[in-house]
Amino acid sequence: MSARRLKGGGRRGLSGLGIVLVLIGLIALAVTYSVVPPIVPRLWPLILIAVGLFGLLRRPGWVSELDFQLGPEFGRFADRQRRTFSWALVVLGLFFLVFTLGLVDARVLGPTVLVVLGLLLLWRRSR
Repeated sequence: MSARRLKGGGRRGLSGLGIVLVLIGLIALAVTYSVVPPIVPRLWPLILIAVGLFGLLRRPGWVSELDFQLGPEFGRFADRQRRTFSWALVVLGLFFLVFTLGLVDARVLGPTVLVVLGLLLLWRRSR
């Protein structure tokens, strides 16, 4: 079987999403058959953090293609959207990780959000 080629003659790299899906499947099988410690399923937010960091550290080829085809402004716009999404994944993963590890009691979240929103409204009104 021949490798798929890009227009420039280079080979395509490994699919990041494919690797993540394989790892998730292997972890799910290992958990099902009790090969891994029970804490591992609680660390699932690390997957979101890893995907977000991967997106922040690597500039995909399709952004460079947009630079070439539509101009550098469009490529920068697409790159900015990708970085925003990557940061959102990292923050969301950290948020979930705090709760899955039991560092914060979930019963405290609702009242804390109400207090913070109330303080923000009071602060905004006083300005």
